[in-house]
Amino acid sequence: MTGPARRTVAGSGVEETAHSLDTSGARLHYWTAGAADRPGIALTHGAGADHRMFDPQIPALVNAGYRTLRWDVRYHGASASRTGRFRTVHAADDLAALLDAAGMPRPVVLLGQSMGGNIAQEYLRRRPEEVSALVVIGSTSSTLPITRREQRTLALSRLLLRLVPFGRLTRSMARASAESPRAREYLHEAFAANGRRSFLTTWDGMTRAIDPSPGYRVEKPELLLCGEHDGTGNIRSAMERWSERDPHSEFHVIPGAGHVANLDRPDEVNRLTVAFLKA
Repeated sequence: MTGPARRTVAGSGVEETAHSLDTSGARLHYWTAGAADRPGIALTHGAGADHRMFDPQIPALVNAGYRTLRWDVRYHGASASRTGRFRTVHAADDLAALLDAAGMPRPVVLLGQSMGGNIAQEYLRRRPEEVSALVVIGSTSSTLPITRREQRTLALSRLLLRLVPFGRLTRSMARASAESPRAREYLHEAFAANGRRSFLTTWDGMTRAIDPSPGYRVEKPELLLCGEHDGTGNIRSAMERWSERDPHSEFHVIPGAGHVANLDRPDEVNRLTVAFLKA
């Protein structure tokens, strides 16, 4: 019998352990690092990406005294799903199952980029007692109201993206999401590897993640980070309004970064994240 696979995170001396879990029609793959008695932080990637997008964050968080859990969301990376549908509420349940399987006590910090930020918000809404703080990078609010025009645009995008050749779509998404050549190369490879069907299934679910809830407030500490050049949807304006709404929120614009600020400017994102968690 062999034990869990271990590997060293690229560019660091941090060792990470690979795991898998069968749950709710999916086989999920996840990775943990750091001592079991440390406070936990779960990292959830953006749509079309995979756990590797947090390669620059894991060493910084482990060296700051945290135990990390990152995963491939169903329909992404090594994880697979047999349900034929994607919803953030189901992804939040997946994350809860992974935290249980990893033996990670709550409350935990949730960190999410783009889609991962929406999954983290869903988890927080449903299980506020299990979350100590929220870190979100380049994600719109799931609970702020949106205009009718924005609603129509989301619905129309489900049709329009099906009409774009997938090769062209992956290249344009990578260019639009990242400023650094290395980040663009990674995103293009991850988008292409996930495939057209998985992307469209995920996108369909993401356009349905918005649930305007007047009067809702997040009472946990929040760190909201947005790249200076992030032109994805209404993310920049939504994150500004989000920060103004919630009483324990801080908002930072990351200079020189695009939608994936944690890849474009990892040192700055890591500095702000660790400072926030240690405050």
